[in-house]
Amino acid sequence: MAETSRPKRPPGQAKPLLEEDIAPVLARLDAWYAAHLPPDRSVFNPPATDAQLDAFERLIGLKMPRAYRDLYRWHDGENDDRRGHIYGYPLLPLHQAGAQWKVWVDVLADFGGNRYEIPGGAWPEHAVDPAYINPRWIPLTHDGSGNHIGLDFDPWPGGRVGQVILFGRDEDVKAVLAESLGKFLEWIAGLLESGNFRLEAAEEPVLRRFRLKDPPSNDFHEGARSLLGAPGPFL
Repeated sequence: MAETSRPKRPPGQAKPLLEEDIAPVLARLDAWYAAHLPPDRSVFNPPATDAQLDAFERLIGLKMPRAYRDLYRWHDGENDDRRGHIYGYPLLPLHQAGAQWKVWVDVLADFGGNRYEIPGGAWPEHAVDPAYINPRWIPLTHDGSGNHIGLDFDPWPGGRVGQVILFGRDEDVKAVLAESLGKFLEWIAGLLESGNFRLEAAEEPVLRRFRLKDPPSNDFHEGARSLLGAPGPFL
């Protein structure tokens, strides 16, 4: 993409980061997971240490908000890529989140630093950088195919610092899921507590077993877009 065809960032500043106490929503999630997911199969890792969190921040060059550090002091993600706690997607351990971030940084280097080498879009308009890659997008989850739910620390003026977005290889149109990590977790907890889930009993070698019920979807990215009224992932 030529320099002249890069999208022009609109004027103004994004809304500031929300300072949040996520302990109450983590307690809600703990209670729901304990009641519904088999403990021998849906297993979180132990908490991350402050040293691990500090090392992660040095790697990505960002100071993470309190809510993020509290999330990883709760659990350092999980390792099972099919029984993840976010509707079948695993919360990435810090070392995997760092590795996924580094993959994107390397791709950006291959593009000569042009984050718009592959055209993209954003929803809502002007809330997210319509880039293919932005090194200030930090993965929270991974679908196994190069797509993520993550935190956005470089929003456009219509967004908020620290908002939760969909981005990745097949997510041409980046979409805001929530204006903060805490709001995202509250949304997930509310969906689960309302009964909007399916837990498949069959042993399937490929498909995820923990899914949305309404709209019925085997892919939470697709279902989340539908729930929020966002457009599809492709331009």
